[in-house]
Amino acid sequence: MKHMSKGFLLCMVIFILFVGIAQAQPTQEPLKIGVIDIKRVINTSKYGQEVMDQLQKKYEELQAKLEAKGKELEALKEEIEKKGQLWSQELREKKQSEYQKKLRELKAMQEDAQFEMQELERKLLDPVFKELETVIKNFVEKEKYDLILEKTQPGIYYASPRIDLSPQVVDLFNKHYEESKGKKPAEAAKPKEPVKSTPKK
Repeated sequence: MKHMSKGFLLCMVIFILFVGIAQAQPTQEPLKIGVIDIKRVINTSKYGQEVMDQLQKKYEELQAKLEAKGKELEALKEEIEKKGQLWSQELREKKQSEYQKKLRELKAMQEDAQFEMQELERKLLDPVFKELETVIKNFVEKEKYDLILEKTQPGIYYASPRIDLSPQVVDLFNKHYEESKGKKPAEAAKPKEPVKSTPKK
């Protein structure tokens, strides 16, 4: 009994010491983590939608030109297939040469259209990402987040909707955009101060 009592008391002393040490340690705050779906923010924000509308309009314009050229090519191909046997060799070769020329033109138009769209995307979307980066940075600093992840990046298998900041960022981005639009007309309408001429001595 005495041996058991000493063992029990020793365990109690160790437990009390451990609890005391644990309580003496400063409490570390948990990491504040959030995720943002950048594509969703761009597609659902006012600024992003305006840019997407411009890109869609340009895409449809280029697509219409390509389709018109494609129809020309298809019509010439059908003409060659239907009437080629009735033509002279000279005319048939001329039509074949014309077809190859139009085919090269169509391929060149497709490449030019692709390049034009890429350049327009860069020109229109770069300012969007720049403004969005500013909004996110200000939000993160204000709310004291320790880590922000892009929701659609590989390696993120699941993120609770509770930590998805996309809706909040969309609201902030819309507000920022409206404020920016409001400032531009005001700045443009502001009269310039007249240049003061230096009096001649």
